[in-house]
Amino acid sequence: MKKICLLFLALLTLSACNSGKVFERYEDLAGAKWSRENIVTFEVNIEDTATPYNIDLAIRHTSYYVWADLMVNLTSVYPSGEERTKDYDFFLRNSDGSFKAEGAGDLWDITFPLLAEVTFPEKGKYIFKVQNIMPQPETEDIMQVGLIVKKSK
Repeated sequence: MKKICLLFLALLTLSACNSGKVFERYEDLAGAKWSRENIVTFEVNIEDTATPYNIDLAIRHTSYYVWADLMVNLTSVYPSGEERTKDYDFFLRNSDGSFKAEGAGDLWDITFPLLAEVTFPEKGKYIFKVQNIMPQPETEDIMQVGLIVKKSK
């Protein structure tokens, strides 16, 4: 039994090392409401400028989310202070109205690609600002916003 536990622990450690994630963080939204004024900010330290990365947006929402999509703006701030911004329109529902996300009870988790195979030109701290740009001033039933940065495979 001890050998099986050690083997399981070794496999778990190896799988964690191979994920390639260099950053993963989630911000809870109070009352499951995302105001347009609430810009969710993530600071990521990048030391490897030769390796390409994938950057994903993670959203946790409830079963009561009424919209088919979620519109966000991503502003990337480089260590030098240079800023780049891009708008996204992500669909949370399929054409039949069902959620695309993986669900458990009333909670649904989905990940969207923001940037793929991107290399960072500078070493240092990058700031990623994610803003809700839905037409209404507050979007209900969004519980968490997350950012995942991982090395491309």
